[in-house]
Amino acid sequence: MGWTNFAPLGMIGLVFPLFAWFYAIAAGYDLTENVMKSIAATEIVGFICLTIMATGHVILSPFGPEVSMLFSAIPAGYAFIWLVAAFVHWYGLDAKVLGDMALGLTIGEILLTWALFAVGAAVSWGVIIVLLIYAPGVTVGFYLVNHDIGTPATTYYTGFMALLATIGTWHIMLIGSGLIEPILPMI
Repeated sequence: MGWTNFAPLGMIGLVFPLFAWFYAIAAGYDLTENVMKSIAATEIVGFICLTIMATGHVILSPFGPEVSMLFSAIPAGYAFIWLVAAFVHWYGLDAKVLGDMALGLTIGEILLTWALFAVGAAVSWGVIIVLLIYAPGVTVGFYLVNHDIGTPATTYYTGFMALLATIGTWHIMLIGSGLIEPILPMI
């Protein structure tokens, strides 16, 4: 894999907005304009890193053409949603469309993850758990929170899922960098 695998860069960029949202929720931050702008800055970092990851995997195709395209489409979807989130949070825009995007991303990610099975990709079950449980848990939570659906518990659920997704993202980053072997078996 070596330097052609851009997953570590993309994943470290993804950690920042995920952890920022987890901590803001867990600490009970008053989401003032300045706090939202600070979170928007982390979302821009996520956008940049995930865009580089997606582009690098398309250009260099480190996993073969089919798997590299799938590993480009998923981070590209997250890159775009973080970009929109940054604008929404920086300018104080209505977040309902962001919630709709999150729901659409959830559906797309589940389909793209199942495509990994279809092409016989050698992917750790740990990565699949992140892609099919933690990440959709966060995006569905964003949909619910941005549409004011649910209770304060919904917000805490979303923060907890952001923490799990952060931990899972570190897991993907360490596997992608070659620093650790997959903990769970390959599919």
